Amino acid sequence: MRFIFGVIKNIIAVVAIIAIVFFALKYAPFLKEQEWNPLHENRPTFKDSPADPQMSNGKRYSLESNDLLNNVPPSQSKKVFDWIDKKEFMSVSGLERMGYNDKYIAGQRQDKFVIYKFGSDSMRVYTTEIEMEQDLAKLGQHITLKPRQSYE
Repeated sequence: MRFIFGVIKNIIAVVAIIAIVFFALKYAPFLKEQEWNPLHENRPTFKDSPADPQMSNGKRYSLESNDLLNNVPPSQSKKVFDWIDKKEFMSVSGLERMGYNDKYIAGQRQDKFVIYKFGSDSMRVYTTEIEMEQDLAKLGQHITLKPRQSYE
């Protein structure tokens, strides 16, 4: 009888360890954005796209540190964005056109296009709007960029 209880305790311990590792990889901010993380979901694959000289390491975008919501805790970025004046936000961040939904902000800054996922510490920077829209489609998002006057 002790043997059976010992086996059950060991099985429960293994399941608990697996659950802890899973939740750490899925939700821990310092682990979820790592390239080696198998649960990293923000990586679009570009297997069907032709070779492009603008692409670096198989990606059509470059990552920059988050300067859109710089001094906001990542977990609160969506709430803060909902509270602020969108036209003023566009002026401060240098965005000429912007669109957003519950998960992402997309915008145009001079000749660059950016996608920022709320809560992330980096944002994607594209050279063309078409590449940005293709990646938004791969992420399952549709965001229309609107000029600053739309947010008055």
